[in-house]
Amino acid sequence: MPDADHPLPAADTVFPLPHHDGLGPLPEFAALRRTRPCARIRLPSGDPAWLVTRYADVRTVLADPRFSRSRATRGAGPRMAGVTTLPDSVLAADPPEHTRLRRIVAPAFTVRRVETLRHGVARLVDDLLDEVAAHGRPADLVPLFTRPLPLTVLCDLLGAPRQDGRRLEAWCDALRNLTAVPDSAVTTAVGEMTGYLAALIDTKRSRPADDLLSLLIRAHDDGDRLTHGELVSFALVLFAGGYGTTADRLAGTLHLLLEKPGRYQYLRESPDRIPRAVEELLRYAQTNVQANLRVVTEDIELGGVTLHAGDAVMAVNSSANHDEAAFADPGRLDLGRVRNPHLAFGHGAHHCVGSHLARVQLQEALAGLVRRFPTLRAAAPPLWKTGLKTRAPRTLPVTW
Repeated sequence: MPDADHPLPAADTVFPLPHHDGLGPLPEFAALRRTRPCARIRLPSGDPAWLVTRYADVRTVLADPRFSRSRATRGAGPRMAGVTTLPDSVLAADPPEHTRLRRIVAPAFTVRRVETLRHGVARLVDDLLDEVAAHGRPADLVPLFTRPLPLTVLCDLLGAPRQDGRRLEAWCDALRNLTAVPDSAVTTAVGEMTGYLAALIDTKRSRPADDLLSLLIRAHDDGDRLTHGELVSFALVLFAGGYGTTADRLAGTLHLLLEKPGRYQYLRESPDRIPRAVEELLRYAQTNVQANLRVVTEDIELGGVTLHAGDAVMAVNSSANHDEAAFADPGRLDLGRVRNPHLAFGHGAHHCVGSHLARVQLQEALAGLVRRFPTLRAAAPPLWKTGLKTRAPRTLPVTW
């Protein structure tokens, strides 16, 4: 925390920033990158923080161990909101604790292991698109496709019954709250989801299967490498992060492709363009409007200002992905962009462990759609989510 020798300047930017429908570049981030790349903000909790928006600075915050995740979630210190979620999870840990936890789960998400899941994801895409076709026109792709695809993939991966998906979905949505629901609702969701996962773990322990949760249980039972609390929080993080983020990215991807004539057709004409297009859609879509908070452990210069030990810092990946110093013509959605070192999945120790699984789902979803619905187009403007950590369509009406 700041002391008398290093008083914090008054926060002059209210956070979260004003809501904008759509996924295009946010003008507030663009202005901050130009004039105040490390700017003072006031968080929903009332705590002050620094908002970091340029590519090079964001990479520094994400990779430099002097920016601590643990200090932002445990003990007394600045917080994003009035309630802290998952303080004992891998997302809240610093090395070497984070390294130990990540090493346990990383083998399940290697490129080789995830590629073995691709056929099953493609089959699930086809099944969901059968339901879209049976529904008739117009159809809302959010409840019919963009939400059930990653939800089912995560249920199958961890070994949760598919019929429990709706309950898990509601809890995951609450965990991604900024201002949409009261803090008490978030606390309730965490408690209920924790209880559900603890019961599921007990079931898996007596009847293990070939799923990720059983693998994590073995890591707990063989030499006690995972505590029970770490085991439960691991499962919760994988559900909350793997489902909600991918669902929003998929909905946002489809919105961007259908927003302008020719984008969807570009992929339909040559489906081999899809992998590169997915990377550009991940870069361009300003889905995340915030980022995990970090706390500075020692004084450091960043973005032309001095940050002091105890200061809170938020480095926004989606702003970095529109930095003119890192990307040519970043405000243009170029589905054939070749050089694309985007930060959509983060950077450094906390780079998203499930990034390739998300890519496989996005790629197979687009491949299935252009094959099954070559004339897909928007039937009406989407409605947008508000008050969450991400921007994403709440509805996605289409016809064909």
